[in-house]
Amino acid sequence: MNQENKNQNLFKKIQNFIFKNYIQLIISLVILLIIFIGFQTYNYFKIQDIKKSSISFFDIIQDDQNDLSSLENLIYDDNIFSFLSKLKLIQQNNENKNFSYSNELYKELLSSSNLDDLYKSAIAANASYTMINASYQDNTNNYLNDISIYINNINDEFDSYFSIKKELEYLLIVTEIDLNKSEYSNSKALDKYNEIFNSSLISASTKERVKKIHEFQLYK
Repeated sequence: MNQENKNQNLFKKIQNFIFKNYIQLIISLVILLIIFIGFQTYNYFKIQDIKKSSISFFDIIQDDQNDLSSLENLIYDDNIFSFLSKLKLIQQNNENKNFSYSNELYKELLSSSNLDDLYKSAIAANASYTMINASYQDNTNNYLNDISIYINNINDEFDSYFSIKKELEYLLIVTEIDLNKSEYSNSKALDKYNEIFNSSLISASTKERVKKIHEFQLYK
């Protein structure tokens, strides 16, 4: 009997709570429903945008590999195909020696806050090698500051990128020396060369490449 009374009292308490707070409960349920519908709607349109970008991306690169200018319409989309479009445009502009435009695209890629460190390091390394080559081809030091920033974006905590970063630091110094027609033997390039050769963390292949450049600079 006591148990039955307890159950009845509990039931009445729940009834009273619902009766007194039913408006707040209804409002809370409506808010939750709106949030759920909003989230589902956002996901739907997000998926549709990705599908649209996907179709456009593959249509463009399949139609004409020599004219990818239409990819510029995709580079500001907030999805993976914006990233792929920029990479594809970089590739084409590098081949066409339009390095200034490639340089701007590299900056946009590396400024992305949601880019994984490993991918950022890969892009930064590619940008550094490309723009060092561009500096020689265009005979300009306009890219040197950007190259330095790219090199700083390489995460040398990844074992595979430690050697690459040190090699690029050396190449940047050599590039600046060559473009400014300075003396190699009286430069910080020698310090960087010694740092590379005295490090046990730097690969033998990197040391060999750096050694060849070092000897060429000394005896040219």
